[in-house]
Amino acid sequence: MRGKNTLYNEIIPSSLPEKGQRNSFQEQRDDKLAYRFYYYAHLCRLRYDDCLLNLSKEFDISPNRIIQLLTNRTNLIKKLVAENKQPADLKKAYGFYNWSINKN
Repeated sequence: MRGKNTLYNEIIPSSLPEKGQRNSFQEQRDDKLAYRFYYYAHLCRLRYDDCLLNLSKEFDISPNRIIQLLTNRTNLIKKLVAENKQPADLKKAYGFYNWSINKN
């Protein structure tokens, strides 16, 4: 359509990510994965295999791949443990997750 580039594409910024931003989304996903692992392992005190199972269901990633990704995030997980982050702190970072701890 005539004038589309001038009137729309150049004036109105696209909400779609620029090419090459794929890795930034992976970085964000991996940070969320680390936060959720901390939540399940440290706060909920789930067994390791149960943590992996829950993460696999949440992120649609195989447990083996989760292990690889978390290995790259050990510094973040150690930081969360050292700072003893509580569910309220985690909710500030990622409010769309359920951070409540069910003690049966």
